[in-house]
Amino acid sequence: MTSLSEAPEEEPIAKLQAAESSVFASRWEQFTPYIAEFWGTLVITATFLCNVDGAGTDPAFKSISQAFMVIGIVSATKHITGASLNPSVSLALALAGRQKLRTAGLLCVAQIAGGLTAATLCFEAGVAKELVLGPLKFHNWVQVGLLESLYACMLCLVYLNCAASTKNNPKGDQNGFIGIAVGCCYLASHNAAEGICSTVSNSAVAIGLLVYGAGGIHLSHGVGYFLYDLLGAFLAAGIYRVLRPKEFVSLSRLNEDNTQESAVLGSEFIGTFYIVLTQVSSRLSGEQDLGPQAWGTAAAVIAMVCALRDVSGAHFNPAVTLAVRCSGRSPAEDMASDPKEVRYGIFYAIAQVLAGVAASLIAGIVHASQPRTSTVEAATASQICIAEGFGVFFLCYVVLASSVTFPVDGSRSKQNNLAGVAYGSVILAVTLTVGNISGAMLNPVSVVSAIMVGAVSGRNSLLVDVTYHVVAAVAAAASFLVTHAQLYAKDALDAD
Repeated sequence: MTSLSEAPEEEPIAKLQAAESSVFASRWEQFTPYIAEFWGTLVITATFLCNVDGAGTDPAFKSISQAFMVIGIVSATKHITGASLNPSVSLALALAGRQKLRTAGLLCVAQIAGGLTAATLCFEAGVAKELVLGPLKFHNWVQVGLLESLYACMLCLVYLNCAASTKNNPKGDQNGFIGIAVGCCYLASHNAAEGICSTVSNSAVAIGLLVYGAGGIHLSHGVGYFLYDLLGAFLAAGIYRVLRPKEFVSLSRLNEDNTQESAVLGSEFIGTFYIVLTQVSSRLSGEQDLGPQAWGTAAAVIAMVCALRDVSGAHFNPAVTLAVRCSGRSPAEDMASDPKEVRYGIFYAIAQVLAGVAASLIAGIVHASQPRTSTVEAATASQICIAEGFGVFFLCYVVLASSVTFPVDGSRSKQNNLAGVAYGSVILAVTLTVGNISGAMLNPVSVVSAIMVGAVSGRNSLLVDVTYHVVAAVAAAASFLVTHAQLYAKDALDAD
């Protein structure tokens, strides 16, 4: 299947080589991408091995440490190599037609070498002798494999959409959120797997684990994680082709309306699925701490919004979709306001609900043998109403103001777009603030999923919570109309 961007100049790699005023000799330049991939993967692997050591820092901070290291390394090397720093990502790029197979193979060699070097150095230095991987108590390898494959798929898919998409990362206006999005994938996976296992999501790290075969970690750990990560790469490449059919010659020849509608609804399904899966799984971890739910859900939101906002608008929440519809704004950048919007709103909600059901089924499987506990303290109905109502109100308003609002004059640069960070920040803040009161579901789909797996307090009623969310969404749309009247004035002038 041929890609529109199979030409060498379109590959998200070796940007440095094309520089007109390079300070390196041309022969040396040929090695710079692989050196960057080697060092980047080495640092990420070493950080992971130190963080999964059973002793030392609080586990909550270990996942944050891993995520921020990834953000830093990806941001530092993306202009040199594209910063895949993961053989699974390189494989996904090749399978999606976004990178030549030979180039992907050479990058994999550099990445694996980096992972093995880091593991050898850590092992010889005795830095990470007490690795805690999994499966932990009450869990098995089937559950570990399911989570590892899904979150490896998430990481590869986010990278493909943020770095390899010609629409989301156009030449001449590259976005600045690739590092943030990829790092958030690690943070989401670690928190979703809390109490089950330590997710790896990087096949170079998995190969590095083989070095520890003689140090107490069975050889099957490294082999198992490696195979799960490769499976995630295959899944991500297939999903990417479905979500962005216009970027492939053979798919772009199909009926444009059908492919576009499938891509939009598929985007809402995938994004909602990962957000709800992370939220519900972190609640089922058996801990009373709201930190994993807050950080994990916020990270999943940021990653998926950065990856898919230009496809569907990245609502991932029926309350947000309702607020967008009530505000009269278009659901996504290249969707004009027309009668189809009503249909899109209904289909969005259906896709989101189906994604929530699928997420609850997966969460139920990976937590099938774990005792159920709730993080929600006793609260009155009025307290839950205020907590959920104001949380959803602010969430919808922030999404309206940052994600579906475009400048009155001029165009918005993708490089400076932080709509995903804004969306995720509200999730993080509200969950930590009122999570012990209402559970901070903030999404009708999350309520459905949490009820299905028994992750919420008995006080949470689907009908009652959805009512709070609907009222809050309508109120947010009304407030947006008042504070952004100039946008509607411009639309009226354009119509004339």
